Amino acid sequence: MVPIEVGVKEESEETSGGASLEESDISRYQLGSEATLATPRLLVVDDDPLVRDIIVESIQAMGYTVDWSGNGMEALERNLAQPYDLIVTDMLMPGLDGLSLIRNLNVQGSKSDVIVITGYGSVENAVECMKAGALDYLIKPFTIDQIQMAVRKAVELRELKLRAKERDLYRQLSYEDPLTGIYNRRFFDESLKLELVKAMRHKTGVLLCMIDIDYFKTYNDVMGHVEGDEALIRVANILKGTCRGYDVVSRYGGEEFAIIFPGALKTESSVLATRIMEAVRKEPIAGAQQMPFGCMTVSIGVAAFPDDATNHEDLIRCADIALYAAKKAGRNTVKIYRT
Repeated sequence: MVPIEVGVKEESEETSGGASLEESDISRYQLGSEATLATPRLLVVDDDPLVRDIIVESIQAMGYTVDWSGNGMEALERNLAQPYDLIVTDMLMPGLDGLSLIRNLNVQGSKSDVIVITGYGSVENAVECMKAGALDYLIKPFTIDQIQMAVRKAVELRELKLRAKERDLYRQLSYEDPLTGIYNRRFFDESLKLELVKAMRHKTGVLLCMIDIDYFKTYNDVMGHVEGDEALIRVANILKGTCRGYDVVSRYGGEEFAIIFPGALKTESSVLATRIMEAVRKEPIAGAQQMPFGCMTVSIGVAAFPDDATNHEDLIRCADIALYAAKKAGRNTVKIYRT
C-alpha cells in the first residue's frame, strides 16, 4: 500500500496547550447514554479537507457510519448532541487542537475513545494526548491499512471493555432476590417497561398483579423471622408455580410481590388472580393456622395495559390502588382496578 502523503503542518510546543473552553461553557454539557456498539458511530476531525476525506472514506469502506467535522469546537458540540464511540482527530487545528479537544471531552465526562493523528517529529504531542486519555495515535504519512487497523482495534477493544463492564454490572446488580430466588425489584422495573414497549408494538395487553401477604407482621411476631423468611420463600415458589414460564414473578419489597403477565387481557384478571389466591391458601405453611383466616392468605390488586394505563408508572399506581382496595375490603380478596 502506498503511503498517503499529506502536508505535515508545523507544530510547536504551544500546540499542546491550544485554545480551551471556559468552565462556564463546559458546565452546560451533559452527555447522554453511551452509543450502542451494535452500530458504532465514528467522527473524523480535521481541518484539511483532502486528508479528512481520505480518512472518512477509509473508515466507511469498513462498513462503519462516519461523520466529520472541520474543527475541534464543532466536534465537541456534535459529541455533546449525540456521543460518538470513536473520534479520530488531527493534532494541529485552528481554535481547539487535538489535545485540547481531548481535555474538554474529559471535562464533559465523555466516554468516547480518541485516536490522534500527528505529524512526523511531533511524537511528544501524541504522548501528551495519550496521557490525557487518547487511545492511540497515528503519525503522518500513513496508509489506509494503518487507519483501518487502528480503527478496528479501537472498536474491538471498546466492545471487549463494554462486555466486561456489563458482566461486572450484572454481578453487582443481580436481578435475583437473594432470599426467595425470584426476580428482584430492579428486574421487575426493567421488565415492565420492556413488556409495555412490546405490547404497544404488537397491540397486545399486559396484566400487572400486586400481591401482599395478609397480616405478615403478625405472622413474624408469632413465628419469628426465620419462619417468616421460610414463608416468603414458600409463597414465592407458589407464585412461580402458578404462572407461565414467560410471566415475570418478582419480589417487590418486604412481603409484597408483583407479577407481569405479558399478552394477558383484563378479562382474564379474575381467573388469574383467583388461581394465585387459592394456591396460597392451600399451601401448608408452618403456623399459618394461627393467622386470622386459619391459613396463609394474600390480597391482590390488578391493573391492565392499555385499559387502565399507558405507561409503567401509571400501571403500577393503578395496581397499587386496587391492592389498597383489596386490603380495605378485609384482605384475602382480589380487586381489579376500575377507572
